[in-house]
Amino acid sequence: MEKELLRGATAHGYATDLWSLPRVAQLISSVTGVSYHPGHVWRILRQMGWSLQRPTLKAKERNEEKITQWKTQTWEEVKKNASLWHAWVVFLDESGLSQKPPVRRTWAPRGKTPVLCHSFNWKKLSICAAVGYRWDGKESRLFFRIVPDSFNDKKLIDFLSQLRKEFPRKKVILVWDGLPSHRSRLMTGYLKQQAKWLTVVRLPAYAPELNPVESAWANIEGQELANRCVDDLGGMVDGVRNGFSRIHSQSKSLPFSFLKHAGISFD
Repeated sequence: MEKELLRGATAHGYATDLWSLPRVAQLISSVTGVSYHPGHVWRILRQMGWSLQRPTLKAKERNEEKITQWKTQTWEEVKKNASLWHAWVVFLDESGLSQKPPVRRTWAPRGKTPVLCHSFNWKKLSICAAVGYRWDGKESRLFFRIVPDSFNDKKLIDFLSQLRKEFPRKKVILVWDGLPSHRSRLMTGYLKQQAKWLTVVRLPAYAPELNPVESAWANIEGQELANRCVDDLGGMVDGVRNGFSRIHSQSKSLPFSFLKHAGISFD
């Protein structure tokens, strides 16, 4: 029976490759001729070691081969050059911030579901953050900026110009994705002018998990911003600032755990 389940739901004619209790009950009936009520099927699944899980999302455009190649080859080259140049490796990413709170599980009396009352008039801000790692993996630094609306190439250029001041007389290897603002004509021209101190390495497409800044966002959303209902964006900004301050206070360990979560390290 489990062998048929492991073939996937699409192999049995379903449009999506997900097993629901009614689908499993129908499969059992077609394979064994034994009918089960869908409400009882979960016991059988538990006995096989299966559990109820939330599917993760993955872009169809992902190229797993290129992602593996980046982790095993490109990243090794980045580390080699960083060591050779005594350069800092800086990962950069942008994210949005609104008054809608990230919802996380919380404890409550059985049968009394907690209710979050938040504004549906969602105003938005944008955050640009960078996590930097010294060439020998013995130090990390954190930078961020919050602006109205979205980050465009001009705002990013200003951020990079300020970032240069944080690394005087040091080379920086900038690692980021291929968003349009990262490869616009204006940005391309700027990066060419900064070639003496700044080298750019692109992440593979549709692989946000390779950027440790993504883990920083998730870490803050899971703590300072979790279930945080505010009357204005100022309250959310305070939460973001507190979150980055907490990460900074653990700069010897937490940023490196983000790197490890991405599947890469300086070892």
